[in-house]
Amino acid sequence: MPPPRLSKSLFANVDARIRCPTPECFGDLLLFPTGEVDADGIPAFQSFTVCPLCGVGFDLEADVADRDLYLRIAWLRANPDAALDGPGLEDDKIAP
Repeated sequence: MPPPRLSKSLFANVDARIRCPTPECFGDLLLFPTGEVDADGIPAFQSFTVCPLCGVGFDLEADVADRDLYLRIAWLRANPDAALDGPGLEDDKIAP
């Protein structure tokens, strides 16, 4: 049975993490960098994550480019007040 899938865009928040969707688990899922960066120094992320509390792994669907996700997270961290009423990820035109 393949691992459950989550969208990478779910991590587009100030903390760049989401709560584990496994029932009765309170762990946080994080993005893991691959160690590779582009010409601007923006990291690439793994195509999976795992909950450190319950040990369940999740494949990450690449519904957004790693560059766009990283820039969105950086923008949200620089503008924390805009996080609640700012534009959604699908409306962003951050990268060319």
